[in-house]
Amino acid sequence: MQVKKYFYKTADFFNKDKKARYISETLGNRNSYMNEVFYKLYKKEIESLKTTGNTALLYIAGACEHHSASRDCIQVLKGAMPVKSQLGYIASKTAKRMGNISYLSINANACASSLYALKEAKELLNQGFDDVLIYGEEWVEEVELMLFKQLNIDLVCSDGFFILQLTNNCNNPIATIENVNWIWNNDKSPFEVTKEGYINSMLPFKDKQIDLIKMHGSGTAQNDKAELEAINELFENIARIEYKSQIGHSQGVSTGVELCKLLEEQKDKSVLVNASGLGNFYGSCYVRL
Repeated sequence: MQVKKYFYKTADFFNKDKKARYISETLGNRNSYMNEVFYKLYKKEIESLKTTGNTALLYIAGACEHHSASRDCIQVLKGAMPVKSQLGYIASKTAKRMGNISYLSINANACASSLYALKEAKELLNQGFDDVLIYGEEWVEEVELMLFKQLNIDLVCSDGFFILQLTNNCNNPIATIENVNWIWNNDKSPFEVTKEGYINSMLPFKDKQIDLIKMHGSGTAQNDKAELEAINELFENIARIEYKSQIGHSQGVSTGVELCKLLEEQKDKSVLVNASGLGNFYGSCYVRL
């Protein structure tokens, strides 16, 4: 599976108490629907990723999918969910904008959503699709900050946006994604990942030639310790990198945004990309840059 094109945006602006990072281009439009704001800002880039072949679209979102719904419920509809905030509606509208889409899938499994989408993309390409687009968007609202505060999880929430175009037939690919492993591990808590979960995710790649591991880097001490212990158990003296300390935690689109950042910053390397998500889902994939 080859990466043909990509586009992404990471958060570049801290809020005043440094608990969230925003994409500065959105700051004047935070009262509008996120999907509409991103489309308006990046319409040119979105248009460039349209395809003419048999194309699937995988729409990625966060664990708390709201799209300004909480604001509308309070101020407009007194508790009713606005249609424009409904995830199926947003994904369908996105598919229409992307052009020749013949298959649409939606995933909202927190941080691991994007990596699961890579697994699904590989399966769809093997079934005969010409292209698969993975489209992810997330921005910070109070519901995220409240969720992690209530659970006493100290991390920096952030905005993120990305589109990946994947195919099996590219003459000059940006990167090749050879294998994707996806598991659910029976951990004790859906919010606390374990060394065993990461080991089970990375184990199929133990004997591969790997130059670099892109750590999930959840930003919590327990989760980071578990991932590091798993890496040290499976691999010796391997280089590691993580991005959440730089760009924040953009939930559902985290892995996709980080993968795009990896594509831009790293060249001529074989990279193992890790992710974990709400509910003790784990994923790893092997990427040749």
